[in-house]
Amino acid sequence: MDEADPFDELVARLEAARARLDAVEGPDEAVLALEELQETAKEIAAEIDRRRRALADERGDGQLDLL
Repeated sequence: MDEADPFDELVARLEAARARLDAVEGPDEAVLALEELQETAKEIAAEIDRRRRALADERGDGQLDLL
């Protein structure tokens, strides 16, 4: 069985958090949903950076000029 892509899982979490934000009924719930969105977005950015570094290592030149 194929292993799930961490990026796809993060995007699914982001979409679920956004859906929860759409359904909030008060300011406290909105703050919690926004914090979850922010944290997930940070994790997505970290995964993108990890993939960029891996690609640069794979290329062997450390260049990220096209990314």
